[in-house]
Amino acid sequence: MKEEQFDRIKSLLTKNLLSQLDEQEEAELKSWREASSENEGLYNKLKDKDYIRSRYKDYKKIVTPKESPKRLRTGFPFIKSTAFWRVAALWILGLVTAFSIIQIVKEVKDQRTLKTFDYSNEVTLIIDGSKAISLNSVSNNSVIDDVCVKVDNNTLKYFPKKGSSKSIHQIKVPEVLLFKVILPDESVVWLNSKSTLTLPSDFKSDSRQVKLDGEGFFDVSKDAKRPFSVCVDGMTINVLGTRFNVKAYKEDSNVATTLVEGKIKVGYKNKTGREDGLILDRGEQSVYYKQSADVKVEEVNTDIYTAWRDGFYFFDKQRLEDIMKNLGRWYGLEVVFLDESAKSIEMSGKLNRGESPEELLATFANMMPGRIKVKGKTVTIH
Repeated sequence: MKEEQFDRIKSLLTKNLLSQLDEQEEAELKSWREASSENEGLYNKLKDKDYIRSRYKDYKKIVTPKESPKRLRTGFPFIKSTAFWRVAALWILGLVTAFSIIQIVKEVKDQRTLKTFDYSNEVTLIIDGSKAISLNSVSNNSVIDDVCVKVDNNTLKYFPKKGSSKSIHQIKVPEVLLFKVILPDESVVWLNSKSTLTLPSDFKSDSRQVKLDGEGFFDVSKDAKRPFSVCVDGMTINVLGTRFNVKAYKEDSNVATTLVEGKIKVGYKNKTGREDGLILDRGEQSVYYKQSADVKVEEVNTDIYTAWRDGFYFFDKQRLEDIMKNLGRWYGLEVVFLDESAKSIEMSGKLNRGESPEELLATFANMMPGRIKVKGKTVTIH
């Protein structure tokens, strides 16, 4: 098998493990399986998440950081004597390499319970800019304003009531919390900390429009007659049915849009002040820089930019200032830089939201001895 085909099938098997295959990919994987009995045998073995997880643990024990993932050491614990299993071992090595980061996220998510910190912050629903309701004080399964219901502590679901009188709702999520909103058309929005979603209590017959300040992951229901749009800080994202992440905090210098599935059009004002736009395909991310009006588009690993829904934050060569902004939103912290040059320090890693702010900050303090001090909710970086 050619390397390109190997990588493609490895990618399909990984997505199959995560239940992320679309119809075209399912057909492609089925065709590969039906091509030979060996392929079908490999598929049946490699579709087992528990098996891959256990093989990954074996893999970690015998492959040192300096070794290439493609090298097989003598006495590899799960290579059997037959040619079939030698081939299977090669597949497993390739698959666990692709699966490892995502699997770790899933594994930790399954084993942890998100800690509840002693904060008084609460999710607030504001109706028509005047009536404010604390969703913390509303009982689960309670109907609100005859247009939505609080399903549980983390979810609000709207009723589809076409033709009813419409009000404008704002859902404000404070620091620390995450919140899920099921829109009148059954589209779903996950809101990250310190985010606000503005929407009508019911959509119009010809359009669906919401506004976002903060970060949200959108899973949009298909409806060709009613295009869906998200307005964020001077930009508009137009979709029909797709899944994407938008990070658009007003205080940030850029707006990042990451497309997980489908296709979207990102509208923005260019350097001349005129309306412009670009099309994003699956797996692409656009970053719009507010001050310069420049736009950068590149292919990315979308799981890195959507892992926050599971309580994780990945960063790769990111400025300390931006990392601390996210920590501030997560935990309601105020971060003060006494040394401006420290803002530009670049770091890479992964943070687990299940850890306390003290635990996370201790990690950074160990990396920067004597430069980070914590007093109450204030973090000072020297």
